[in-house]
Amino acid sequence: MRFKYDASSKWLIETFAPELLRIAGVGPIVSVKPLPGELVQSRQLPDGLVEVTFSDRSEPVLHLIEVNTYSYASTASELLDDVLLTYLNRRVVPEVIAITLHDRGNVRVAPEIRVRSPSGYTRLEAGWRVVNLWELNAVDFLPLTDPGLAPWVTLMKIDGPPEPVLQQCRDVIETLPAPGRRANLLGVTQILAGLRFDEGMLEKLFRVEGKMIESPVLEKWFRQREIAAYHRAILEGLEVRFGTVPEDVSAAVRVVTDEMSVGEIRKASYVCTSLDDFRARLAQSLPRQTSANAN
Repeated sequence: MRFKYDASSKWLIETFAPELLRIAGVGPIVSVKPLPGELVQSRQLPDGLVEVTFSDRSEPVLHLIEVNTYSYASTASELLDDVLLTYLNRRVVPEVIAITLHDRGNVRVAPEIRVRSPSGYTRLEAGWRVVNLWELNAVDFLPLTDPGLAPWVTLMKIDGPPEPVLQQCRDVIETLPAPGRRANLLGVTQILAGLRFDEGMLEKLFRVEGKMIESPVLEKWFRQREIAAYHRAILEGLEVRFGTVPEDVSAAVRVVTDEMSVGEIRKASYVCTSLDDFRARLAQSLPRQTSANAN
């Protein structure tokens, strides 16, 4: 998941991967083991790698799960990158599941991709399962008995008023015995449901004893959303002052994620005299960003 729902999707894959695989039609499953997602490069890492043990296979099967907020034409190329990185790291071609959370426009994730060398002698081809949540029927998973399904059901096709289904999601999450996991799942469900439902309604529904949910995952998402808003403001300000912002500048701004460094480049965007001047000031902040991440 490339944007602001990244932390939520990664946590869900790590914690409730069997439920996600069930939605994708994978089975029959005996067990699922999440694996570290850090591969041989730091960019565009897959959201989740899991080893799935099936009842009819003796060896576990590696699955790569990628969750995107919306469908993008570039998703197929990004999935190919993930497949290649995984193969380089593990010498295994993974089963790939591409999940899209919400419908927007006419773009759909392509189920496969083929690329050729200029002379045509060398070819790469990859394919994957594509799951569009809004095309699935919530009723197929109701009544809800599995808390891990709740976040995804909120984005499925719901016949009739959504409140009863959302209440089922809330109720089944409340059955989790661990308070921390329960709070995190409530928070993540509220985040994902916010793609299609009014935030005011969701806030009332997912409050805990009249209070907002205290969830590390939810808090991290709010921080990410705030940082993303600063990124947009910085880039829009530069565009107003200097015209179209080059891709390298835009990408470098979005790499900066700690609050102190973002504050510095925000100030730099106000006082810089040109895009080249901003580039130089931005380069000075990147070492501090690296140091902050290391700590």
